[in-house]
Amino acid sequence: MEYQNYLQLIESRLEQYFDTEREYEYQQNKFDLYAQSKIRSERYFASKKIKVYAMENHEHVFVKKTATLTESELNHYWNLLLKATEEKVDPHDEHMSTVITGVIVTEMDPDRNIIEQLEKKKYNKSFAFGFKGWVYIRLLAVNIATGSVYFNKRGKEVYEVYSPTLST
Repeated sequence: MEYQNYLQLIESRLEQYFDTEREYEYQQNKFDLYAQSKIRSERYFASKKIKVYAMENHEHVFVKKTATLTESELNHYWNLLLKATEEKVDPHDEHMSTVITGVIVTEMDPDRNIIEQLEKKKYNKSFAFGFKGWVYIRLLAVNIATGSVYFNKRGKEVYEVYSPTLST
């Protein structure tokens, strides 16, 4: 599969719930695709003037292509996602969760030790003991030539969405 076709596939899978942007720049790094979702749910009693509670769920997706995934590129990308957890999350009383999803697209499978490092990456943080929500990072590496998808524990939740061979 060609990379532009893959980007169109991912964009079409995300378009119902996400606002997408091509050629997005964040922290002096260019991403080929950025998607953002902000969902707000509210519960009322009797009328909309009496709000019982509200909660917000946000997700940010960063997609970038690299020729071959090296250890330094993986660590650099991970550090960008960590920075996004600081800058893109606004914990407040109605914030429930924010998910940062990073997708690295390659045309060659990474080395086995890089795959193992990717699978071990994890980040979870709660705010005010969870009363102001939490944030975590999903990390995926996708080989568009073979259709292989590698992911960390949280990335398993969405690997089918980013797989070039599966239809969702």
